[in-house]
Amino acid sequence: MTLPGWLYALSRRLGGPRILALPLLRMLALAAGWIWVMLAQDAVSRFTPLLWTMIAFTLYSGAIFVSLWLRPAAMLRLHVLVLISDLSFALALIVLSGGAQSTLFLALLLIAGLQSYYYGLRRGVVVTAAATAAYIAIAWTTIADVGWANMMIRLVMLVGTAAGVGLIGELEQAERTEAQRLRLEGIERERFIRDVVESLGEGVIVLASDYRIVLVNAVVEARHGIVGGEAVGRHFFTVFPEWTPTRIGPEIDRLLQGVGTRFVIEGLEHRTPRGDRLVLDVGGSVLRRDGRPAGVVLVKQDVTARVGLEQSARRAEKLAALGTLAAGLAHELNNPIGIISSRIEVMLMEAESQQLPPLLLEDLRVLHRHAMRVARIARGLLSFARPGRAENGPVDLNHVVEETLLLAEKQISHSGIKIVRSLAPGLPPIRGDATTLQQVVLNLITNASDAIAGAGEIRIETRVVSEQAGAVRLSVSDTGSGIPAEALPKIFDPFYTTKAEGTGLGLSVSHGIVRDHHGTIDVESRPGAGTTFVLTFPPAAQEPDA
Repeated sequence: MTLPGWLYALSRRLGGPRILALPLLRMLALAAGWIWVMLAQDAVSRFTPLLWTMIAFTLYSGAIFVSLWLRPAAMLRLHVLVLISDLSFALALIVLSGGAQSTLFLALLLIAGLQSYYYGLRRGVVVTAAATAAYIAIAWTTIADVGWANMMIRLVMLVGTAAGVGLIGELEQAERTEAQRLRLEGIERERFIRDVVESLGEGVIVLASDYRIVLVNAVVEARHGIVGGEAVGRHFFTVFPEWTPTRIGPEIDRLLQGVGTRFVIEGLEHRTPRGDRLVLDVGGSVLRRDGRPAGVVLVKQDVTARVGLEQSARRAEKLAALGTLAAGLAHELNNPIGIISSRIEVMLMEAESQQLPPLLLEDLRVLHRHAMRVARIARGLLSFARPGRAENGPVDLNHVVEETLLLAEKQISHSGIKIVRSLAPGLPPIRGDATTLQQVVLNLITNASDAIAGAGEIRIETRVVSEQAGAVRLSVSDTGSGIPAEALPKIFDPFYTTKAEGTGLGLSVSHGIVRDHHGTIDVESRPGAGTTFVLTFPPAAQEPDA
């Protein structure tokens, strides 16, 4: 049942429906008193004092109503004074309306019952005893009109009402106390469970049987860029659209159908709304209610870093093996290529005096050009195999970037490509060789320029990574065509290239140089959305010994 607006407002101000009964019962007493005054024919001789008493009681009750509305807490603290006033008015009305014969004796039952119910059985007994004594005293001279039998029945009813209502009140209070205790225990248990879930290092998602999200913990919110309050109640695949039903849906359905109790999916890739790529191990457990599947608990472990380390380790092993092979191959190529290129140069110098045919002269130039290209490849192989460092000292990465741009910016700008710098001031130095680092930056900028067809932008940024003990980070981003997903794992492999004239050694050599500087090189790319290379170096003070 819905309370009217004003009654609901009054209930809230007084402290709940239980307290609301007090003014309502007072209104009932007022109505009963006025009905008796208006209809009792034997009260004509006493009408005038009775009427004034009822008017006074009505005004007094009105003052209580106003006080309850304006200052309910203060008014409720005056309950003893209100009790004395109510008893006084009730006894006065009984005297004025016939003493022992007065039906208004019922007001004493109401007062005694309310005192027992709201303030306990002990107070109810005390109030009942006082009311009984006062009633006998004022009705003593008129007892003969109703007889002792009727009088005793009234007194028994008065005592019985106070005792019965008091017992009910005590039992109800005990039940309310127990319910409150259980409610607080439930809240505390829920808070404890929530704290446990929030303290887990893994992401937790709880689903109902209809795939609606019931709970997500803070790890899920942070890693996936969602707000728990907005996710709860929504469909799982609406919040995580990349986890298509074909990837994880069958496993969840299997648990909800009672087939099995858990599942594990390893290496599940996911891209967050912020564009971050995550690799996750996802485990699911069935959530039961009354012995039947009622939902699923998903626990997600972010293994992106671990997978990255494993890939880096495999790549390092492969590059180390290739480096050994490349060193031997470069040595074997250098001597014959040197002889070939020098002989061709001699032939070209003699061609002017020998007056060789133009076609033969052009063939010699082609042979010389490609011999020089093979020589460059051989030098690249040597650099890849043994990058080395001419110097090893403090290097200002911002200065390396600026020096590199002095060489490349003008030529790149002529292609309609804008270069944007965002270099953090006061960047701590790193330890290494400025020349080889400049080679890395130049290679990244050149690759970025080659990836942009027409106008575009290359953004170069440096900053301090505070969460990695002050490491220094350099990122080179472009607005080019991006790298296909299937090509990403191969870009650091020697001889792998997508350029018609490329040697496939630029990124391999760069990877080796960064590794020699105890740094890491990562790439983020999406076809049509550009590419970002991220280089991270330890500060000079924290770089491990070579």
